[in-house]
Amino acid sequence: MLDLTQAKLNEKLYICGYQNLSDKILRRLCDLGLTMGQSVRVKAKSLLKKALLIEIRDYELTLKSDIASGIMVK
Repeated sequence: MLDLTQAKLNEKLYICGYQNLSDKILRRLCDLGLTMGQSVRVKAKSLLKKALLIEIRDYELTLKSDIASGIMVK
């Protein structure tokens, strides 16, 4: 398992868990559709690696890398 910040571009991965996220952030991620078992694809990374553009459930979403590092994928 690796976190979302370590994923390669355009690689299809599945969310398998969460790590070091507060309940408030975890609730918001679930509301946005980042639930366990959902497929996710990293579309782009910022130059300074501060943000990620991901595709999930046919829409694109930008996450800060400190939040994305708490999403475990395989």
